Amino acid sequence: MRQVTGSLTLRGRCFLAAGAALVVCGLVLGFREITRLGLLVGGLPILVGLIGVRRGLQLRTVRGVVPGRVHLDEASDVLLTVLNGGDRATPILMAEEQLDYALGDRPRFVIPRLAPGDRQMLPYRVRSNVRGRHRLGPLSLRIKDPFELTMRLAVVPNVGEVIVLPRVHDLRGTRGSTGAGTEGTIPHMIALHGEDDVSVREYRDGDDLRRIHWPATARTGDLMVRQEDRPAKRRAVVLLDDRDATLSGPRSAGSFEWAVTAVASICALLYREGLSIHLVAGGSVSDSALDDLALDDLLEALAFARLDAPDTFAKSLSIASDRVGDGALIVAVTGPLTQDDALALARMRSAGSPGVALVMNLAGPADQASERTAAELRAHGWACALVDNGTSVPDAWQAATATMTARR
Repeated sequence: MRQVTGSLTLRGRCFLAAGAALVVCGLVLGFREITRLGLLVGGLPILVGLIGVRRGLQLRTVRGVVPGRVHLDEASDVLLTVLNGGDRATPILMAEEQLDYALGDRPRFVIPRLAPGDRQMLPYRVRSNVRGRHRLGPLSLRIKDPFELTMRLAVVPNVGEVIVLPRVHDLRGTRGSTGAGTEGTIPHMIALHGEDDVSVREYRDGDDLRRIHWPATARTGDLMVRQEDRPAKRRAVVLLDDRDATLSGPRSAGSFEWAVTAVASICALLYREGLSIHLVAGGSVSDSALDDLALDDLLEALAFARLDAPDTFAKSLSIASDRVGDGALIVAVTGPLTQDDALALARMRSAGSPGVALVMNLAGPADQASERTAAELRAHGWACALVDNGTSVPDAWQAATATMTARR
């Protein structure tokens, strides 16, 4: 009964009050006709409410999203299909699609009567300026009886999603010489005339023990492994700084979003040039590196990137160092680093291999920490640019690669 009385509209409550008043007047004055009329008027909304509660709807929804992955400020068209899976026709329904706040206003629809098995197509469009995974649905319904004495709220639980990728700037027109092609000119180091022709290197944690080159190990006294399966495809390691304490301060509003946009743009540039990309972003990208993925998958991983605890950056540096190896291009987008972290990042670049860094200057012109980080990287042969607030990604990339071109 409480569920029924709670669903009464203003009209239904007026009917109930009027019926109660008529019943009281009929009893006091002794007019049975007035009492019967009061029972009819007051009982009508309760009867309608009981019928509505017993006649539940069996609706299903299906959402088609085209495209399912979009960049910032791009639109997706959603086709919401409502299907009546019950054995009775539905009343006219007022519907509202629940959306994440970032997708804008919630679309509202009027769903006509649906016979059993009928369906209704409801198209709408969404757009977001916030990257990430955004929920579409569930569909909420307002169910009224033909007399509009009661109104119930119901929810169709099925949901969909749209993934908003970070913005990508075209860096091809601003790019200087990064030397990304150096590694691609090195042929496979595969032995053709015996083990002595196999290229070897020092053993690293994680190397397959079956690749240990015993003659070289005996000769040097250190564990050496065969380099016979060195990939001919050019490689790039891209490191994203996602430390919460550094990139979320009051003067750095939007700094992390700028960093994500920069990394997405750089990955797009390197991918189009045929490099195998290893993306490293600490805890924000599954606590590991994403190796040699398609561009859309890389951008999707960046769509979910988030600020993380500062101690995860040490793990990022370790993972990136393992991925660099010999001859890979390394690109870092970072905030100011401690002296130890800056030195660890600087030493990650192997001799003869290019390294490019965009260091965000978060505290204004007098940010000595950012300047020290940039100076440390330059001292170890990195092409580096300090990025101030308001600097565009293409300008920052051009400034960094221009320093490499100047050195050459």
